Amino acid sequence: MKLILLEEVDSTNEYLKRVDFCHRLCVVARKQTGGKGRRGKKWISEEGKGLYVSFMFSPISPKIASLSSLAFGVAVLNTLKGLDDRFYLKWPNDIYINGRKVSGILPELLSDRLIAGIGINLSYSEEELLSLEVPATSLLIEGISFDREKLLEKLIFEVNRYYNKLSKGMFDVKEFEKSCPLIGREVTVIEGNRRYTGRALGIDTDGCLVVESEMDGKIKRLFSADVSVRF
Repeated sequence: MKLILLEEVDSTNEYLKRVDFCHRLCVVARKQTGGKGRRGKKWISEEGKGLYVSFMFSPISPKIASLSSLAFGVAVLNTLKGLDDRFYLKWPNDIYINGRKVSGILPELLSDRLIAGIGINLSYSEEELLSLEVPATSLLIEGISFDREKLLEKLIFEVNRYYNKLSKGMFDVKEFEKSCPLIGREVTVIEGNRRYTGRALGIDTDGCLVVESEMDGKIKRLFSADVSVRF
């Protein structure tokens, strides 16, 4: 895989949208000035305090691409579990530890390329993450030791491995399900301006979360929503 290292960039995903297509290209930045997450939310990207990485691959069919959040989520989970076994997945594209988000994935399918952006909080302090909408943490806060270069090397290996699974139609959503504690639990769903409760039954072959509504018993397939365990 070709690797590009940058000191600063607006966004590693946006950078890969501007360059000529190159299959299996990875760009890593020490700082992002316009990092973003799902639904355009800002991703804090201070210099040296996180891992800010994007990958470019040959495009795959929209149906298979719909699973990319899940597949790359498992890739990041495998990377982090090499450091600590407490990490888990939150549908559709986040990695958590102790109830707080430590990593997020932003896949984007263009006509000529699949881009997957990944951010991992490495050495942020509690104070630096207080302003975020979602409770967040870092490896430093959790007391987890890491080697930045080895972590990047493992991440590149795992993302390539799961892209191969995706492109060959061999990714099984059960790999995600088994590390996602939402499954089988009572959950609260926020979908646009609608809020309701139900039970998360599982993830279907399109990557949708399947929820049985508590209000009317109807089965709903969620492509994108904020879902949390109801306590």
